[in-house]
Amino acid sequence: MKKILLTVACFSLMVFTVNAQKWVKTTPTNKNVILEEFTGIHCGYCPDGHKIANGIVEANPNRVFLINIHAGSFATPSAGEPDFRTTEGNAIDAAAKVTGYPSGSINRSTSPWGMSRSAWAGKAGTILAESSPLNVYVKSFVDFSTREITTEVEVYYTSDAATTKNYLTIALTQDDILGPQSDYGNYNPTNWVDGKYRHNHVLRQLITSGNFGEEIATTTTGSYVYKTYKTTIPDNYKGVDAILHKMHVVAFVSANSDGSGIISGADAPVDFDPNLKTDLALNDLTVKPANFCFTTINPKIEVTNNLDQPVTSFDVIADLNGAQFTKSFSGNLNKGEKTTIDWGDLPFSPTGAYTVKIIGFKNVNGGNLYDVNETNDATSFSNFGFKSNAFSTFVTDFESGLPANMALDVSLNPKLTLIKGTTVKYGNFGSASAMLFYLHSSWNIAGKPAHILLGESDLSGLTDPGLGYYYAYSDAGYGGTAPTIVTSVSSDCGKTWQQVGTVTAQETGLPTTSGNLYDPKNGEYKYVITSLKDYAGKSVLVKITGTPGSTGNALYIDNININSAQRLSAPKEMVSKPHLVLSPNPVKDFGTVSYELVKPSDIIFTIYNVLNQVVFTKTISSQSSGTHEESIDMSGFESGVYTLSVNTNDAVSTKKFIKK
Repeated sequence: MKKILLTVACFSLMVFTVNAQKWVKTTPTNKNVILEEFTGIHCGYCPDGHKIANGIVEANPNRVFLINIHAGSFATPSAGEPDFRTTEGNAIDAAAKVTGYPSGSINRSTSPWGMSRSAWAGKAGTILAESSPLNVYVKSFVDFSTREITTEVEVYYTSDAATTKNYLTIALTQDDILGPQSDYGNYNPTNWVDGKYRHNHVLRQLITSGNFGEEIATTTTGSYVYKTYKTTIPDNYKGVDAILHKMHVVAFVSANSDGSGIISGADAPVDFDPNLKTDLALNDLTVKPANFCFTTINPKIEVTNNLDQPVTSFDVIADLNGAQFTKSFSGNLNKGEKTTIDWGDLPFSPTGAYTVKIIGFKNVNGGNLYDVNETNDATSFSNFGFKSNAFSTFVTDFESGLPANMALDVSLNPKLTLIKGTTVKYGNFGSASAMLFYLHSSWNIAGKPAHILLGESDLSGLTDPGLGYYYAYSDAGYGGTAPTIVTSVSSDCGKTWQQVGTVTAQETGLPTTSGNLYDPKNGEYKYVITSLKDYAGKSVLVKITGTPGSTGNALYIDNININSAQRLSAPKEMVSKPHLVLSPNPVKDFGTVSYELVKPSDIIFTIYNVLNQVVFTKTISSQSSGTHEESIDMSGFESGVYTLSVNTNDAVSTKKFIKK
């Protein structure tokens, strides 16, 4: 996009006229809604507020208008973050008496103005059904060369207002500002772009003077008000670029001088020279991978010019899990004409969840055209992909996070997560981490499966392969039906799956504190072994599916292990303690592993690189109880981060370390 670099001060010029009405309706209508949403960039539930507000707009087209006001502690930026706050917004936030975020004002019709997001839709419906004594019309136009916005407003009274004086406010908002955001539940996933959140309807300034509007002196039937404002827009607001073609004006009339009691309003995009407008639309032609094992992908799109100006050039990006590939078009694309952009086969080797995005359109005609409809400028799809034969044996206790070539499919049930405790330990044998399935009925996930995917495992070296894992489950007195754990295997890279094991969970314990999340104690986890002998000699994907019952507290899965059935044989008693020590760390040549056994046990030492590939393994048989040490020669390892796994007959302990 071409930028006009001017350093100018912001000002407004108001012109009063007594001309006859031009655009505003003169017949009675119902009230429109102004939803002022008090929000921030560190507000985990604010994306849910944004989604709710957008839903109200979609349900009531051209009747509900949004102003997002960044204020309060959640709007305070950290070092290097954008600052979306405004002086006017802070004053409105204070008047709204906001105590929690997100909060929203529906026409400033309640006391206090700020309401919980759960109440917005109901209150908006009430306001929309009420008759209005006035109608509002607004339009705005910007001259890109001077950055001057001309805004025209009309107000017409179809009946007497309840107060003898009213107050006109015009707000300038901006869409598509990318920045940080907390999002506790991924409430608004479509607003994320390349790891940044798209902030819309952001208040940039008030065009009218003061914080609560300019006086309208006559409010009787037939009264007509026309005002024109000329406002020069700065290049940026507190360092955030003011993009002229992404702005709206929202005009509304309040009943009182303190801004309370918004009667009705209107909004309009800031318009500009049609000779500078374009609308390029893309249609995704990419053939999606048919399974979870692939090494290339071929992004392809069809692009259509929907507006009058010929398009001679543009850039468009294919993003493969963060790796970007730009294609440039050069030619002549008239209105209605199409062109195909084909990247060809691009190398792509995902190791778990992946996303492919196609993002357009940049530098249209060298930056001289502005795309006025960005809703058709991007497309994306997500799925899972795994490296071929990523491992033979596999083990994880999740202490170092989610390993490569493992993924969580939460498309049907988002309440599966990797939990890591600090003072409270959730994992098996007192470790911190485990996979957690929430079970309570309030999440509305009864009967909805979530999956742990492992792939791809080469079982050619195992004559008796098997899968082992531990689970812990608590109903905690809710009286729900028990969750199930199903193990499935695919030998065709995820095209088809065969169930090989099903477990109906048995309750293993109760929360330490009633009403809290269940925190399994040492010895409460149950061990499950599933035979994979029918897949010996094959390469397979493994899927562990947890399906909640009617309600409950929590289900955990930990210490997932693919190995020979002999190595996975169910333990009779605890033989090892869950901690180990590796010194020195970082290690240069030799590392010493210290571990403790309660009972004699076979020990398997395994070291994995960052790709979860085995780079070292050693087995020691039938050691006595007590503290033991093992020296490992790491002089031949490449520099980097590794994971050490110590696997006994009943437990797995891991430790990350750095090789110099």
